[in-house]
Amino acid sequence: MIPILLGPMIRFRTLAIAGGFLMSVESAVAAESLSQYGITWRFSEDKHVGRFCNGDWWVVGPVTISDIAPKTTGGDFGNGSMINPIPGQSQGFYSETKYPAYSAAKDMSLRIPFTIPAGSSLVSTIRNPDTWASNSSPGALVEKTWFKETAVLTVLSSPPPEGSFRPPYAGSDKTIRANWNRSALQYGKLRRLAAPVATHVPDRGWLEEATRRPLLEMHPNYLNSNWKASWNPDKPGGYPRRTYGREISHISGAAGLLLQTDLPDATKEKLLIHMCQWGIDIEGLLRAGMQWQPNGGHNHGRLLPLYLAAKVLEDPDMLSLCRPSKAVFQEFAQHWYVTQSEIDTPRANPATMEPYTQDMLGMPEWSSGGPGERNQASAQFFGGTGYRFINGGPNCAVVATILLMGGRSEVSCEPFIDYIATRHYPMTKSGAAHTIPNYGDVPSLFTRDIWDAYLPGSAGPVEIEFAIGNRIECPDGADVRADSSLASSLLGRQPKAATGLIVGGPVKADGIVWWDVNFDSGADGWTDGAGLLLRAAAATPPSKPASPTVTSE
Repeated sequence: MIPILLGPMIRFRTLAIAGGFLMSVESAVAAESLSQYGITWRFSEDKHVGRFCNGDWWVVGPVTISDIAPKTTGGDFGNGSMINPIPGQSQGFYSETKYPAYSAAKDMSLRIPFTIPAGSSLVSTIRNPDTWASNSSPGALVEKTWFKETAVLTVLSSPPPEGSFRPPYAGSDKTIRANWNRSALQYGKLRRLAAPVATHVPDRGWLEEATRRPLLEMHPNYLNSNWKASWNPDKPGGYPRRTYGREISHISGAAGLLLQTDLPDATKEKLLIHMCQWGIDIEGLLRAGMQWQPNGGHNHGRLLPLYLAAKVLEDPDMLSLCRPSKAVFQEFAQHWYVTQSEIDTPRANPATMEPYTQDMLGMPEWSSGGPGERNQASAQFFGGTGYRFINGGPNCAVVATILLMGGRSEVSCEPFIDYIATRHYPMTKSGAAHTIPNYGDVPSLFTRDIWDAYLPGSAGPVEIEFAIGNRIECPDGADVRADSSLASSLLGRQPKAATGLIVGGPVKADGIVWWDVNFDSGADGWTDGAGLLLRAAAATPPSKPASPTVTSE
C-alpha cells in the first residue's frame, strides 16, 4: 500500500489493523475506508482518521457510510451495525438473537448510505454462521455465540489528543477525559513482584490477544454470554474466547496478576492498555444501565478491569463504581454473610441443600443467585453445586489483584473479599492444577504462587500494609541489607525516626516480609517490614533496578 502525498496530509485508499497496533501514522491522515477484525467501513469521501492508543479507529465526522463489509445477510439479518447501543434495549445486530429484541430500524447496515453524527460509536459485527467443531475433540461441538467478530468505529468532531483511549462504545457520551490517555498511566500503582515459578506465569502475548477486542454486552442475565464474539476458533492451538464468566474472570484475573510482576513498564504497556480500555467500556456500560446480574457462572469477570483502570488512570469517577452501592456486579451480588434469617429459613430443596447452622452465623458465603434467592443456597461446600467453583476458582486471582493493589476498602465488598480470602482459596488451593490459558474451576498455579508468596497467612491473605511509593518511618531504626535475606550483606543501620520511600518488595524470606527502601539519607536497601510505619500518602517511586528474585521460605 503506497501513500499518495497530498500537501500536509497523507492519503491512504484503505487502512487496516493487523495484530492490534499499526506502525506510527502521521497525525493528519485521509482515508476512504477503514478495516478492523475483518470488518470494513467505506466512506462517501476521504475523511480524517486516526487510532486510539488501543488500536481502534476514530474518524472526524459527521461521516457518511457508503458500505459495510461483510454485508447484512438476507432473511436473518446477520452482520448488523448499530450506533451507540444501550444494553437491555432493542438492538440492530442480528434478528436471530434472543433478547433484547431485534429492531430493523436500529440496524444501520440496512440503511446504507447513512450519516453518523460526531459524538457517536458505530458497532459492527460479523455473524457466527454455524456452531463450531472442536479441534481438541473431533466431532464435538463448542458453545455457539451469535457473533464471530465485533469492531468499534468512533466518530468525533475533532482529532483526540495523541495517545487517547477510545470512549465507551455504549451510550451517547463520547467524552474523552484528560486522564484517559497513555501518558496518564500510573505504573507506580502496580506492584513489581518477582514471579516465584517462571513456568507458571501466563503467556503475556496470549493475554494481550485475549483482552484487546471489545466485548459486546447487551443483556443483564445469562443470555449475555451469547453476545460475545468468539474469534478464530479453528486456529491451531486455540485462540482466546471471552464468552462465559469463568473464562472472562480467568483472563482478567491472570492479566491483573501479571501486571503486578516485575516486568518492565514498557513490557506491561500493551496489556495494561487493553485492560484499561476494557475498564472504560465497562464504566460506559454501567452508566448506560448495564447490570451483570447473578446467574450461575455467566456474569463475573467485569469488576477487575474497571478497578484496574480506575487505579492506574487515577479516575475517581470510575473508582466510585467499584462498590456494591453503585454497581450491579455478579461478584457483589453472589457473596454475603450468613444471617439468622438464613439459619432459620428452610432450604428450597431440603433433600439436596444442607441447612445453615448456628455456628455459621456471620460466615462469608457464596450463592448462585442474588439476595432474593438465599433460600436456594446450600451450606455444603464440597459436593454441592459446581458453580461455587466455577466462580470461586478464577475469582481468587481477581481478589489477589485487588488486595495487592491495596483495594480492599476501595472495592468495599467485604463478603466477596472475605469469602475468597478466608474460605475459598484456603479450601481449594490444593485442587487439580492448571495454567492459563487452560481454564479450570480452581485457582491457577500462577495465582497460588503469587498468593502464597505475597499474601501470607494460613487463614487467607492479610492486607499488605505497604505499597511501592509509600513514605515510611523507622521508629526504632532498621538494619539495611543488600538483598532480601538475613544472609545478605549488611549495608548499614538507619537511626531512629529515619524516613524513606519504598521502591521494591515485598519479598518473603527467612520469616520476614522484606521491603526495598530508598532512605532520605544513609544506606539504601532491604529491611524488615515489621519495623516500618506508614508515614504519608503514596508518591511516584524513583527509577531503580528491578527487585531480585524471590527467596521463599
